Amino acid sequence: MNPNNWLTVSSFIAIATLLSIEVGWLTKKGTLPLTSNIPYSEAQQQFLQVWVNIALLIGLIVPIVMAIVFWQQPDICQFFSCYLVAVFIQLASEIGFSRWLCKSVVVTIGTIYTGFRIWQLWYGLQLAIYPQPWLSCLWLVLLFWVANLIMLFTMAYPTIISESKQRV
Repeated sequence: MNPNNWLTVSSFIAIATLLSIEVGWLTKKGTLPLTSNIPYSEAQQQFLQVWVNIALLIGLIVPIVMAIVFWQQPDICQFFSCYLVAVFIQLASEIGFSRWLCKSVVVTIGTIYTGFRIWQLWYGLQLAIYPQPWLSCLWLVLLFWVANLIMLFTMAYPTIISESKQRV
């Protein structure tokens, strides 16, 4: 299955949206052992401010530049188009669902979309033989999202898992 075609991306977005709504709603109702807010420490908040800026640069601006550079190559153009649509839908979901349901739902949304994005990038690396500077940029984007997944599991999830609900 190709993660960089419109049917796969649309199906993924539909499933991710339903799962995010379910997790957000169950968290808001108190059914899941997750906090509604994200109680980050001061140091974690400072780290996240830097991390978000790095994410914008590496995860969004670099792919946009690469999409412009490779606009004439249909397979690569479709790859970057699918990637960027998924990124923008993720951002819209995080903004909307964190206001409507609960703030901590962004951790679940980030995890789901980051996993999909890693799959998209791995598949995109196999599409063509990229010139060296662009190949390095694409690997940088992939490695950043792997690091983001590690950050989610080591910092974000431990912060939102409710200790009082773990003991029940």
